[in-house]
Amino acid sequence: MVGLADIPIVGKLVERISDKAVDAVFRGFRYVFRYRSLVNQLNTETEKLDTEKEKMSRKVMEEEANGKIIELHVLKWQKDVEEIQKSDREFSPSCSCIQRLPIPNPVNRFRMGRNASRKAIAIAQLTITGKDQLTGGIAHLPPFENIPKSDTAFEEFESRKDVYKKLWDVLVNEDSPLTHGIYGMAGVGKTRMMEKIWEDAMEKKIFDKVVRVIVGSEYLDEYKLQDQIAGRLNCTLESEDVERRASQLENSLIKGGKVLFILDDVWREIRLDHIIGTSFGDCSRSKGSKILLTSREKDVCLLNKCKYLVEIKTLSHDEALYLFKNAVGPDTINSLPDEFLVREVCDKCGHLPLLIHAVGKALKGKPHNSWKDAHDQLKKGKFEKIVGVEPQVYTCIKLSIDMLKQDDAKSCLFLCSLFPEDANIDMKMLIQLATGSQLIPDGESRILAMVHYLKISSLLLDFGEYHETKVHDVIRDVARSTALTDSRYAFLQVTCNSGYLPSNANYPTRKLLRLDVKTDDLHFYEDLVCPDLHTLWLQSNEHPQQFSGGFFRMFMNLSFLMLENVNLSLEQFSLQALSNLGTLSLSKCDIRKTDVSLFPKNLKTLCIGFCDLPRPLDVANLKFLRKLEIQQREPTWVMGSNVISSLSSLEELHVPNGFINDGEEYYTESIVMEISKLTHLTSLHFLFHDDNTFQGTTNILSNIDRYNIYVGAPKASSLLERGSRVPLRRSIELYGNHSQSWEVVMARAEEVRLGYSGVEISSIRSGYRRAFEDLERLYITKCDNMRHLARISQDEIQYSLQHGATCFSKLTILQITHCSALKYLFCNNIAKSLVQLQELGVYYCYSMEAIIMNEGTSDGKIINFPKLKSLTISYIFRLASFYAKKKYMHSGSTLSMDSSAQYQALFDGAAAFPSLEELNIKGLPCASVVWGKDCYNDTLSSFCKLKILRVHQCHKLEIVIPQAMLHRLNNLEYIKVSECSSLRTMFPPSGASHLTHLKELSVENCWEMREIIETGEQVITDGILFPELTYLGLLRLPSLTTFWCYHSGKDYTCKVPLILPRLSSVVLKYLHDLKSFFHGANFEFQMPALEQVEVCWCGLSTLFTFPIFRKFQLKKLVVRNCELLENIIEDLRGDETSDKIITLFQLTSVEFENLPNLKFFFHNANYEFHMPLLTRVLVRTCVFPNTLFKRSVFKNLEKLEVSHCELLEGIFEDVRGDETSDFSDRIITLSRLSSLLLYDLPKLKRIMSALCQL
Repeated sequence: MVGLADIPIVGKLVERISDKAVDAVFRGFRYVFRYRSLVNQLNTETEKLDTEKEKMSRKVMEEEANGKIIELHVLKWQKDVEEIQKSDREFSPSCSCIQRLPIPNPVNRFRMGRNASRKAIAIAQLTITGKDQLTGGIAHLPPFENIPKSDTAFEEFESRKDVYKKLWDVLVNEDSPLTHGIYGMAGVGKTRMMEKIWEDAMEKKIFDKVVRVIVGSEYLDEYKLQDQIAGRLNCTLESEDVERRASQLENSLIKGGKVLFILDDVWREIRLDHIIGTSFGDCSRSKGSKILLTSREKDVCLLNKCKYLVEIKTLSHDEALYLFKNAVGPDTINSLPDEFLVREVCDKCGHLPLLIHAVGKALKGKPHNSWKDAHDQLKKGKFEKIVGVEPQVYTCIKLSIDMLKQDDAKSCLFLCSLFPEDANIDMKMLIQLATGSQLIPDGESRILAMVHYLKISSLLLDFGEYHETKVHDVIRDVARSTALTDSRYAFLQVTCNSGYLPSNANYPTRKLLRLDVKTDDLHFYEDLVCPDLHTLWLQSNEHPQQFSGGFFRMFMNLSFLMLENVNLSLEQFSLQALSNLGTLSLSKCDIRKTDVSLFPKNLKTLCIGFCDLPRPLDVANLKFLRKLEIQQREPTWVMGSNVISSLSSLEELHVPNGFINDGEEYYTESIVMEISKLTHLTSLHFLFHDDNTFQGTTNILSNIDRYNIYVGAPKASSLLERGSRVPLRRSIELYGNHSQSWEVVMARAEEVRLGYSGVEISSIRSGYRRAFEDLERLYITKCDNMRHLARISQDEIQYSLQHGATCFSKLTILQITHCSALKYLFCNNIAKSLVQLQELGVYYCYSMEAIIMNEGTSDGKIINFPKLKSLTISYIFRLASFYAKKKYMHSGSTLSMDSSAQYQALFDGAAAFPSLEELNIKGLPCASVVWGKDCYNDTLSSFCKLKILRVHQCHKLEIVIPQAMLHRLNNLEYIKVSECSSLRTMFPPSGASHLTHLKELSVENCWEMREIIETGEQVITDGILFPELTYLGLLRLPSLTTFWCYHSGKDYTCKVPLILPRLSSVVLKYLHDLKSFFHGANFEFQMPALEQVEVCWCGLSTLFTFPIFRKFQLKKLVVRNCELLENIIEDLRGDETSDKIITLFQLTSVEFENLPNLKFFFHNANYEFHMPLLTRVLVRTCVFPNTLFKRSVFKNLEKLEVSHCELLEGIFEDVRGDETSDFSDRIITLSRLSSLLLYDLPKLKRIMSALCQL
């Protein structure tokens, strides 16, 4: 009989099943009969696991205590152990329960045995895993958090927004230069801005890595820098050799992707290729990487090849006060009697964030007495003595001074620190101090160079006027303290409030002393001697002084004495006892009672400025005098006859406003004759008054190396300016008609100013072959005989072709105004030599027809102006072209006119302007085209750097920038066009995509202007228009119908969003035909940065659509005299929307006036605006019905004016009704409201339905 086992395949299967069944049966018996041993085995394994768990717990605690992060697999093991131990605890009671049963239960025994066996296996595996993990690493160090850690939050101050934005933009632009820099004085916030760049770069994932190293002022240790960099890169350097380490770092950086490499606190040139093996110079390898430096010196940034620099300046007054109050905290400020002391202390911090934070932190929670002490210490310049201010603040600023490479620069800064607080430091007085004290003996050029060096080192302020500078209060205090303690300088500044010198100063050890005397007749101690004192600066505030007591004994070794605001009341007072005195400076002193005996006979330098002088002034006894400088406000003071000629040793005579000889009528001849006798004279600064009788010679001046000469009588206002000006090397100002004697002086000058004169520049050039070779600046006003500045005669053409024209080759500035006969400036051969010209301005020359004239000798080459940065052509009514040929001249001249001249472009490619940054075209009625076709593709990149373009009253222009010129002008940042009556459009269709750097656009009073951007097909790939535009002003354009008409060649079923990402201010005025602006039929503008909108006298019916309006950052909204305006916001959302309350977080000011059709803004049936920062509301002549606001709008109002609103019944509506349970909650407090005006509101019934407390 055949069974299942005999069947192939099936038999094997049955056999395997049988084996499994047998095994299962025997396992079951094992669970039933051996369950107790299985449970015991489980307990044994559990004890082993407990041991491993305890070991692991101890190791985990140890690693966590070391700041490490436990590995995930270890945490999972611990969790698995907890779970299996928990199940084991639940299993144990069941085992004990079985033993108590009187009759064995096989089912329970089976279950218990099976569970014990399985758990024992699992626990044993966990124990083995735990042992393996303990032998390896169970934790790792936390990842390095590469973000800056600052104890102060970054404040986005208004004064620094633009600086930050510009720097950020160039850093994130992969096509921008590699290296950029931040510079500024100590404590101004350079590092904090760098850290903000760092934070944002990491947050926005602009760079793959940010590597920041602190270079510092100490010796450049390349090895330590490499360690810093390696730490930031998580790179372990394996070599001790600097070059090999550099190679390893280079590879790490290259593999790291896009890197922002920050070098903080740089004081010198850094050779990156020595430190990291690369300078990132290979753009293909740097992959968009950038280098950012911070330094206190501009020159250091330039030395390290920074292509884009930003300067961080001190905060404004309001910003400094805001920062200081935040640092101190409101509780402390409220505890003081008033804010006066807060403002005083803040002001003494010099608007420096570092000092503001330090002092604010020190005074936080301090009582009034501590504040008074801090104010006193700051007033004394001893902020390091304020309790709580860390000494690092003082050290940080002092380091800037200690690191100055030039001792002369330190001396210059220390002398500046002696000037009073917030004083404008006059350069001439500083020069007198520096040379007279012999601290900087090399003279004016050296001192001016040191002033420049200190400015670019952020230690002196660039104070606008070139003859003045300033020093920051904090820098002054530290510099003065350093000069006081440094024995090489040993300065001392003392204020005398009584009749005696303060006794707490160490006078005998001082070398330079400034005395501020606040009383009459200061008494000097008889027994006090200052053997090392070489310089005394005594300022007396016009108090009479007799120099009683031991003045001459105390200062017996003086070499330099400066008296300022001193009234020398004694007759025949004399300083002759100061036998070592070499330099005497008298500033604003009254010396009318003195005579010749005042001055020491051995005096070498005498400087008198704005003093009351004796009449006449006699200095004839000063036989050793080498320099005489007298500067008075009026040229009417009297000098004794033959006094000047008696000063036989005189080398420098500086009398910028001239003088009158005693007892004689003024004659130029006699003055010149006296000066001619000074055979050692090398420098002359002098005014010769009007004298038409002078026919003598000025050949004596041809031997003088330096001169600043004024001839004639210009406006009296220029006298003071001229006197305070630091002298140039050679200059002459000539006003009125004078003899030809001055022409030789003009020919050698570096600066020439002519006014109301018949002088012919061209005749001087013809008479002196090398005339004007050194001329750098030329200013000509109302010289009506001049037909041109310079042309080459036929005799000179061959010479100029062989040798080149050298006249005007150094000219940098040329200004011509109101020269009625001028036809052109230069011939083409002379124009070729203007390679240094940087600024050219021509104004109100009504006969001028060209700037450059081709006289028929052209070689056909383009005339290049390689350095010209600014060009202004203003009110030149006959000018059609910058460059013209003779045949194109008007018929009014001696030359005939070609009929094609009227079609010439202003710039036709004959002249090139590769460096031009500013172009001003005004009052050119003949100009119909600005750029001709030859400008579009010249090889010299003409106009490619143009940033500013102004066009005014060019009535033939129809378009400003033609299509073919756009690629040349993509660096334009500012455009203003006004009063061009034929202008119909500003830009071709693609203008918005080409002008990527445009920041401001203003168009005014162009009556025929139809559209700003010409209608046509545009290609806008990313939806962004004018990506840098921040201001747009369209004013008095009555024909304007559209700003932008979108044509893309495609049909859209919805509006296309076009983004103006930076636009913050829009002004629209007198645009009667403009029906829409912020949106059109097939597009809408998105302006995420928009802050201010002003719309007046426009034909708009709606301003904004709801979706775009709520995305604005609007702060100020002004709408006036728009009679057709029905809606500020067109709300098409319908009633189904749930978005009833819209928050405008930034809006602070709203002004509506004369809007007869506008019925709603602040709220309507569909929405309500919440404006938490609204402070100012003006509503005049509007038809708002019912109420103006709801409760949420007005809590922070400071000014409210509502007038001439005939339908208005209430101002505020409390929408909560009477159900409010808390009566006090119904009282509305307008605590900030300072101005309330409600006028001509005939239907007004209530201000508010709730109780209102003002």
